[in-house]
Amino acid sequence: MNKDIYIVISQTGTKFSRFLHIFNRTPYNHASIALDGGMDTLYSFGRQCLWLPIASGFVREAPGRGIYRRYKDTQCAVYRVTVSDSQHARLAEAIRRFEEEEWAYRYNFLGLLTMMAGIPFRRRHHFVCSQFVAYVLYQSGLWGLDKDISLARPQDFAALPGVQLVYQGRLNDCKMAQPRRLKIVHGAA
Repeated sequence: MNKDIYIVISQTGTKFSRFLHIFNRTPYNHASIALDGGMDTLYSFGRQCLWLPIASGFVREAPGRGIYRRYKDTQCAVYRVTVSDSQHARLAEAIRRFEEEEWAYRYNFLGLLTMMAGIPFRRRHHFVCSQFVAYVLYQSGLWGLDKDISLARPQDFAALPGVQLVYQGRLNDCKMAQPRRLKIVHGAA
């Protein structure tokens, strides 16, 4: 039996995300991953304290709460990937390891600079959001791109094998309009 996972790329509008937009020139600068269509919990790397962006690391996010409550107009694209039961179990296990030692993980500010320069660089226990999503996909056997995971950017997830765009719009509307099951957006492919 297969299961669906969801990769969410978004743009909150924070000062930091607007700064990233200057360099990336892409609509989305943040990446998260959800283990089911309810999207009650999105896993990522980002700010752990709403008012102090420098305090960043492994986070659990949720539409309508935390940063998404403050930045209600956060825009996103949601991608669905159908995976096997064993891949889903490996993905859940990889995320569980982060949860068990979340205090040991930090945001990879240096890695963000090397990523922008196109230089592969990995630091133990340090990730940016897209590196984290790529890492757990890699650990699960789902990273199908010919690119070092330290160079993964949010827009890269649209090119994963078997990925399907299922929603574009306000993140908080996605959660409220379809709390249990996401449906394919007409015209999205």
